[in-house]
Amino acid sequence: MPVAKLLTSKTAIFALGAASVAVWNVAAPVIGGILRPLVKEAIKGGILVGRQVQTIAEEAWQDVEDLTAEAQAELNDQATDATSKETNA
Repeated sequence: MPVAKLLTSKTAIFALGAASVAVWNVAAPVIGGILRPLVKEAIKGGILVGRQVQTIAEEAWQDVEDLTAEAQAELNDQATDATSKETNA
């Protein structure tokens, strides 16, 4: 257990913390240089998907509006036919 005691000493913990900071300072720019373009591409992909979804939703809404207008026209035609049949009778 002497290794466990050595690793839990204040000096060892300080040394490990300092070493991790040094490694992070070297690794962070490399990791950032690699991840930044990947994250940017993922964001661009999300924007494109959002635009496609918006286009699909707008087309679907237009179809609903067209069907509503057709249904309203058919109801108006039926009402007109019923009115003309009543006046002819």
